[in-house]
Amino acid sequence: MKTHTETQFLTWAGDYGIGIDSSYPQLAILAFIPDPDCDRFWEFPVQPERRPYFIASMLEGMGDWKSCFVWRHVGSWPTRPEPLRLNDRIEFQILRGTGLPLGTADVIEFDRTETDALITLVFSTSIFGWSVNEDLYIVPNTGRYIVKTDHHGVIHVSFRGSDDIHAFMRFMAERGFILPNELQDVTFKRPKWMKE
Repeated sequence: MKTHTETQFLTWAGDYGIGIDSSYPQLAILAFIPDPDCDRFWEFPVQPERRPYFIASMLEGMGDWKSCFVWRHVGSWPTRPEPLRLNDRIEFQILRGTGLPLGTADVIEFDRTETDALITLVFSTSIFGWSVNEDLYIVPNTGRYIVKTDHHGVIHVSFRGSDDIHAFMRFMAERGFILPNELQDVTFKRPKWMKE
């Protein structure tokens, strides 16, 4: 596990045509520039025991990557849990167990050999991430995908091109994870691919 500053990460990402969406600079939304409008989202399985397999499938579906960068783009890794909040205390134990640089805003680079720790982090976020401050961006070193966990119970994937979309969708469907045909809640804007 390596750590990088946000500036180092965004400099690296810029070399792959990935940067902050200028429409929403204060939210630090990561996007391909120019945006090819190749996005999909999947719902996290309701059953917690299926989530690690779902996350592992997404990571495997991104192909032959060597490492993945993880950026908690709004906020930083917690320094300590809120003592009166049981969920904060449990999440903190999980995050500490993964070896994260708690109390920093560092971007974490997980080697492929550290996939279990990466899955654990995303799993924990899928359970305890209740606001935008806990959402994560995950970008493989190939720069072909941008994955974003969402506190609304979904995980978004942006693709560099349509070929990657179709291959990824087939891969996920073969593992039993198909695209939703309804929106998660009223805060979602219906994407064009769902209308079609």
